[in-house]
Amino acid sequence: MSGPGRSTTPGRVTSSLPISSVIFYGLGAGLVGVTMMTLAEKSEQLLTSRPNSYVPARTLERLISVRASTDTQLWGLNMAMHYGQGAAAGVIRALMSWNGIRGPFADLIFVGVRLLIDQTLENWTGVGAPPWTWPVDEQILDILHKTVFAVTTGWAVDRWLVT
Repeated sequence: MSGPGRSTTPGRVTSSLPISSVIFYGLGAGLVGVTMMTLAEKSEQLLTSRPNSYVPARTLERLISVRASTDTQLWGLNMAMHYGQGAAAGVIRALMSWNGIRGPFADLIFVGVRLLIDQTLENWTGVGAPPWTWPVDEQILDILHKTVFAVTTGWAVDRWLVT
């Protein structure tokens, strides 16, 4: 999938681009990626009747030592964690692109990075379970959704950073 913004040529995008811009573009690309992932998840849930997961909210509760007392608070924590993780991960993908790691291969690597972030936080806080203990269909869905995130984030950041 080459074309504008999907160069696989090694090397920095431009030495004059300040790191603050790379971070900014990464945050934005991560938000675009998590929005697309959320749309894919909601579409899949309509087809499969799979319920919402509040693991992100429970993870954030443990990380910041709070407890949601209403469904609205739980939903807010869920969205904060969901979008916050996506934005933060987007910075990693932007740094990859800025250093010449871009295109479909970078997206493949980035799927693993995103899964690593989720699983580290969820298991470190004691909220999640290791993915190999999940039913296979849930493993597949999680990898597919993280792939949507990785490809969308990668496409956006590669397009924005490559001149």
